[in-house]
Amino acid sequence: MLVLNGRQGHEDEDAEYWLELIESFGGNSPVIVALNKITEHPFDVNRGALQQKFPNIRAFIPTDCAAEIGLDELQATIKQETDRLEFLRTPFPASWLTIKNKLAGMEKNYISYETYRDLCQQDGEADTSAQDSLANCLHSLGIALNYKDDPRLRDTHVLNPHWVTNGIYTLLNASELAETQGEMAADCLDRTLDIQQYPRERHGFLLELMRKFELCFRFADDDSRFLIPDLLDKQQPAAAAEFDLVECLNFCYEYPVLPEGLLPRFIVRTHVLSEHQLRWRTGVILHFEGNRALVKADRADKCVTISVDGPVNSRRRLLAIIRSDFERIHNSFKFTPQELVPVPAHPDVMLPYPDMIVMEQNGLQELPQVINGQIVHLNIRDLLNGVDLEGSRRPDTDLRRRIDTLHLFISYSHQDNALREELETHLKILQRQGLIQTWSDRCILPGDKWATDIDANLNRADIILFLISADFIASQYCYEIEMPQAMARHESGEAVVIPIILRPCDWRNTPFNKLGWLPQNSEPVTTWGDRDAAWLNVERGIKAVIQERKGDRS
Repeated sequence: MLVLNGRQGHEDEDAEYWLELIESFGGNSPVIVALNKITEHPFDVNRGALQQKFPNIRAFIPTDCAAEIGLDELQATIKQETDRLEFLRTPFPASWLTIKNKLAGMEKNYISYETYRDLCQQDGEADTSAQDSLANCLHSLGIALNYKDDPRLRDTHVLNPHWVTNGIYTLLNASELAETQGEMAADCLDRTLDIQQYPRERHGFLLELMRKFELCFRFADDDSRFLIPDLLDKQQPAAAAEFDLVECLNFCYEYPVLPEGLLPRFIVRTHVLSEHQLRWRTGVILHFEGNRALVKADRADKCVTISVDGPVNSRRRLLAIIRSDFERIHNSFKFTPQELVPVPAHPDVMLPYPDMIVMEQNGLQELPQVINGQIVHLNIRDLLNGVDLEGSRRPDTDLRRRIDTLHLFISYSHQDNALREELETHLKILQRQGLIQTWSDRCILPGDKWATDIDANLNRADIILFLISADFIASQYCYEIEMPQAMARHESGEAVVIPIILRPCDWRNTPFNKLGWLPQNSEPVTTWGDRDAAWLNVERGIKAVIQERKGDRS
């Protein structure tokens, strides 16, 4: 339901903005538009034009709570539309209804997942898979939240969703964080949240939930400090003016409406490539292999622009990482933004990337374009090659690419999480080329509840990376559970194990000491003078194994 208040001269503009935003995230979901406070501020909108543009609008209803105008009609319309919802009358086992009602009647804000299972058992649902299905159903309905696919969060079954939202919004609106521009110490939760509602042992859950939804990230040099990009300073740093767009490699995303939180989410995903003073609320400057990228959102133009400078031969690698992260974010939307390729030396002239792909696939070589009053014949392949890495643009079908893609499993100690993030930044380039799909559980901790997920991904992996450090070797789960299983698959030829030495440690007497190590000189990544060079060495070594593995498949 969209509730509009009259704003003289801007009613249709406001309505269109919010309807586009709803469509971006809700797709074709039915919409009821309430024209609110109609007595205090009489107004209307161009109903016919809006309904033509947004056919999912079901009704426009003038309302005024104080004068009790339109409330009965609004209630009846809501009931009418909810009655039409798909799955509304899906049969619900009696035991599930009993469990649901019991959970809804509990005064606690949360329980452990084990307690939830016990409750299911008591009320007639002993099948653990059915218990998980019910948990999914209750989660989708917003009755009880559970993130069972995430090992960091799965043990908490939230009975009161408002407990989560209120806790996070309290943090986001805290004066302390406004003063620090989003920089947050873990003990900030002690000072900000009600200790009765949010005991200290649940603070970690809230922080991990914020990380899951890309609201914040942990500082690499201090795991007790976090940054919330949505609270960063609004001011663009002077360094942003150093980019000469005419000389840069440029790319652009254009949106029907710029989604809230788009750039903050991107900053979270790419934080290993940026520094604090080069991040602001609507933009960031990234550094990678000697290149820099200026990534900015423009609300008025409803676009994100990307400009990369530095060594020409490696600019596309940084652009590939940026595009990979934006594509992951875009997957959560109900729309596909327009990808635009600015013409080199003419950054204001932009051409639709998908259209050029179609032209290339149909054998078209040149595209005439009027630039500065003259017709210029642009080489389509050169334009595409300017923004795409070799191998990332293929005429193959998506199905063919999925079949060819290898599955890569990362085994690591959670003490090396920051180094894993650096590695995965480089792996995005191989993902962009359609060579691999990566999987890691993001936090290696002992436990049976999520061992099945790890086993399933480990058993389907074509390539298994061991991120070697003293913590990896000391980890019972990594060394005594994952490692033997991975080595067995390596010895049988089902997979290839690649140890990557992160930090100096005694690995000579390990079971994998005779395997092919990366970096290729067996020098730990952290001891290289140039960290980018170390990861590039690792990336190339993995790519060589991928090519060899693909050759074995064909």
